[in-house]
Amino acid sequence: MSPEPFDGTAVRGLGQPFPLEEEWQWEYDYYDHALHSDTLHQIYQCGSVLLGSDRPGEYWTLVVTGPRCGQVWWLRDGCAAPYADAPSAQLGGGFHGWIRDWHVGQGWWRPE
Repeated sequence: MSPEPFDGTAVRGLGQPFPLEEEWQWEYDYYDHALHSDTLHQIYQCGSVLLGSDRPGEYWTLVVTGPRCGQVWWLRDGCAAPYADAPSAQLGGGFHGWIRDWHVGQGWWRPE
């Protein structure tokens, strides 16, 4: 489970780098609290700006520091993944593609 609180009110460390460079699904990996807890907190609190939420426990963030700067990431309980225009896309999508899809209510995360 993701550390609490992640309701959009947690203090964000914008000057600290976003810790991931690729998708991480900790709900399927062996999760060792002592080993992974710091990284998990950094995913939700460092190097990104909260853009919005589709439903409780799922957040869209714009990465503002680190190697993935400019990408939109989807954070949910058990997974963090870069947004892409399609689930099969290899590279994370940028803000322009995400905001376009968000505005018209389309995207791979919604039934079409």
